[in-house]
Amino acid sequence: MKSTSVMPSYLLVDGHNVMHAWPELAKHLRVTSKRHLARSELLQRLRHLQDMTGTQIVVVFDGTTAKITEEREPHGLQIIYADAGHTADDLIEQLAAKYAKDRPMRVASADGLVRETVTAFGADWISPDMLSRLCDDAERDMRGRVEKLHTRRQMLGWFGLGGLGLGKPAAVRETARLSEAAITAAVKYAAERKTQALLIKQHGRILHESYPNGGGRHQRLRIYSGTKGFWGLAAMAAVEDGLIALDEPAAATLPEWQDDAQRAKVTVEHLLDFTGGLERGLAIHEDGLKDRNAMAMKQPMVARPGKRFIYGPSQLQIFHEVLKRKLARTRRKESPTKYLERRVLRPLGLGPQRYLADAAGNPLLAAGFVLTANQWARLGDCLLREGAPLLKATSFQALLEGSQANAAYRFGFWNNRAAKQESAREIDIEDQLEVDWDRQSWSHVCLGKHLPADLIACIGSGYQRLYVIPSQELVIIRQGTNARFRDGDFLRTVLGSR
Repeated sequence: MKSTSVMPSYLLVDGHNVMHAWPELAKHLRVTSKRHLARSELLQRLRHLQDMTGTQIVVVFDGTTAKITEEREPHGLQIIYADAGHTADDLIEQLAAKYAKDRPMRVASADGLVRETVTAFGADWISPDMLSRLCDDAERDMRGRVEKLHTRRQMLGWFGLGGLGLGKPAAVRETARLSEAAITAAVKYAAERKTQALLIKQHGRILHESYPNGGGRHQRLRIYSGTKGFWGLAAMAAVEDGLIALDEPAAATLPEWQDDAQRAKVTVEHLLDFTGGLERGLAIHEDGLKDRNAMAMKQPMVARPGKRFIYGPSQLQIFHEVLKRKLARTRRKESPTKYLERRVLRPLGLGPQRYLADAAGNPLLAAGFVLTANQWARLGDCLLREGAPLLKATSFQALLEGSQANAAYRFGFWNNRAAKQESAREIDIEDQLEVDWDRQSWSHVCLGKHLPADLIACIGSGYQRLYVIPSQELVIIRQGTNARFRDGDFLRTVLGSR
């Protein structure tokens, strides 16, 4: 008989089975809008278990695609989706049959047949209740280690070693919970500035949720340019799927541009970064248009490709036209909107959105979505997971690089990387975008000084905000109407550094 006192090298978890067996997750599954929370909380607890035990954890879910798909988090969980013709149970049994005799393995499932099968192949079995207790133990050990690190830092301070530059240990800094006083101050700041929805979520748990000034938990509000981030993810998904390459000329798909020397130099990446050199084309925002893609393609060139950041709808509509023609050549023959729904929205637990389509069926990529705070926060959870389950980690990192013309922006996402520089300039992004493009200055721009450099933001008019700080495992949503709201002031208040 195998010993069960030592954690084996591999733990296979039947994802959906365990979610239904854990009461705190099963309640989320009964509400369509909260199903994503069950998956997020399960994976977060399993990450803690893996971190504290060293066991490689493989989570298997039922899938809907034609073939088995896999995600690997850097130094983290391995997540596998079964193909449409098989269940997670089938795949777990296949893995146990193939590997259990060669390496220590446990399987967590409530299914009695799975138990019989995997033990016959040489694997150990544990129930969802046993798995929950293992997670509890791991989290208790984690809290103990954090407290020891904190105590050690205090002792160093008592011994007078603080002046040697010994900072707060990374493990403590990254797992520290926001203080109640800081949250209270942030709530007051937001409510006084016409906020209608404020959601603060850390370590996968909601710390604060309020809806002042006539807001409501189920009220869907416009996120304006926050829409761009969803299309940015769709663009990177299209790169992963081999539909497009960022460095390919748009003219390779648009023969209308091939005889124009300047337009022929515009790449797909330029279009997504707003550095293609085309006029903004603000009229493309309007309703009742015949074909906004055609309007965008006729916009004049006002700068050399790659040299200036020109924020407006025209370049995204040209990207849409490129993707539209690429998809028309595939077996599925999807529209870009259907592709967005399949690759981005549905995996995030979101349905079809407000697309503001023109007479030709082209959506407006620059704006349009209306979401509740909790719905928008699902995108934040995805960013915390480095793009999972939508993108590979390498693709996600490419979203945060910025461009030569504006290092703070890429594909719908604003970053705070310049905050590390002595020359960093904290500005109001919305005020800057109101200035004519040829008078804007984007050098050394940051969202907020003395704030984490890994801060990511989706920014919509009227201070619609999605903030994500991976080092703090923090997601914040602010929605409301226009007010003298300031990103830096608000975030420093939340983090207790103001």
